[in-house]
Amino acid sequence: MKIVLIAPPIMDNVGGQLVSIAMDAHRECPPYGMYLLQAVLEAAGHEVVFVDLIAAGSFSIESWLEDIDDAGLIGIGATSMSWPTALLVIRQIRDRCATVPIVAGGIHPTMFDQYVLAAFPIDFVVRGEGEVAIVALAEALETDRDFARVPNLSWRDDSGAIIRNQIHKLISKEELPSFPVPDYGRMPAGIYQSLSIESSRGCVFDCSFCSTSYRRTWRGISPGEFVDRLEAIMPYCERTTAGHIHIIDDEFSMNVKRATQIARLIAQRGLTPGLVFDSRANDILSEDYVDAIRPFTTQFLIGAECGYDDGLDKIGKGTTCEKLNAAARILYRHGLSERADFSFVLGLPWEGRAEIEKTIAFAASLHGRFGVRILLQWYCQIPGSRLWDAACRDGLVTEAMYDEFGFFGNYYLFQSGVRVATDDIYAISERVAAIQTLARLRYPSANMIEYAFPEPVAKYYPRILKTFRENGLESLRQVAKPGSKAAGRYEPHDAPALVDHQRVGLPLRHFEGVH
Repeated sequence: MKIVLIAPPIMDNVGGQLVSIAMDAHRECPPYGMYLLQAVLEAAGHEVVFVDLIAAGSFSIESWLEDIDDAGLIGIGATSMSWPTALLVIRQIRDRCATVPIVAGGIHPTMFDQYVLAAFPIDFVVRGEGEVAIVALAEALETDRDFARVPNLSWRDDSGAIIRNQIHKLISKEELPSFPVPDYGRMPAGIYQSLSIESSRGCVFDCSFCSTSYRRTWRGISPGEFVDRLEAIMPYCERTTAGHIHIIDDEFSMNVKRATQIARLIAQRGLTPGLVFDSRANDILSEDYVDAIRPFTTQFLIGAECGYDDGLDKIGKGTTCEKLNAAARILYRHGLSERADFSFVLGLPWEGRAEIEKTIAFAASLHGRFGVRILLQWYCQIPGSRLWDAACRDGLVTEAMYDEFGFFGNYYLFQSGVRVATDDIYAISERVAAIQTLARLRYPSANMIEYAFPEPVAKYYPRILKTFRENGLESLRQVAKPGSKAAGRYEPHDAPALVDHQRVGLPLRHFEGVH
């Protein structure tokens, strides 16, 4: 069977045009899950055409219409952030061919499979892991169309009723390395910064703001098998712009002993990859791990999240400010601090200005004492987290809010999570800008305090509105009463210009480290 797989990018309207944004604007790494599904389906004997719209920076499938005409199945993978683009792609497919089967997968269709099937011209949803399910679906389409035996599948029967099949057991740590290695030889050259690879799936934690698909579960490929896979893709680093390899695990060092063994095995084989990955602060407390991974570290992220212990407890982070301090100190001692991004979330639903300022002060102290890079980002209501689920139960948000472009700039959606006044957001942003100015004195060529002003506030509450202000009703009264006190010279109020309000959206994670 000919199968077309499509990876839609995260996009939004900017200046009247749909453009790629966030990580897909910078094309950090190729969509590993889709490249893996391509390899799995080809190993099962199918012809696969992969439409990488992230690499193309587009939503248009015009160049692949003949492949759409010939396809027996079309698969689309989407997150909540890329879901509006996925819907554009689906409409194009249906305009071309009303009958070709379409299956959607990824975290967004997984969470909202019934809504997706009821509201949009999609035939199937694969919930959760897709490697087994999509092969079984292709087989069913080719043979008896017995969709009831396809694991993880949601579908409509002949009466229109939505059927949700049983979930297949999680793919085991022994099965993960049995899948073919993605063929990055067919990846477009000179587009992505790095390659992508997984060494594990899942996370044993359940942070309240996180939408990780496999919370409370974790499966790690053995060190030897992972390094085999790593070595297999390394020749394709020359097709990237930076030559890095991004380990896309939720937490690469979930098992510190295993991560240390991986690093030592890389060294024993004489390999020299430049790795990008995530680690927990608690894992950095293992100096054996830090020492082993150091030679191969280009950049890594530590999800610090909060600068006060009560907030860390509410998140369920399983760490403390003391441990975050200790981790930064160890990284400084090992010469890794400038390659470390400590990420913090501002405006969690329980936070006021005082809590946010605690986080900023703590983050600034980490940078000032240890030289780590800081990411400060405002809380965003993304489906899949416990916080989003609570907001949904309270009637504040629904899945339909993510069907259209613009939710990054939606003030209602922003305020459903962030409960801080706009004046406070401006004051907080000015404080961050002052800290950024100080950081540039130490690192004039690097942006070590990364911050993005919240787009909804910049869009609907621009500072210029506060510059003039009498109110509109008073202005109407003045024109209705000639001779009233309306004439004169009016100076704008003082408006500190420390914040670049054009720089809105999501902060950039990665930077060019040295390894």
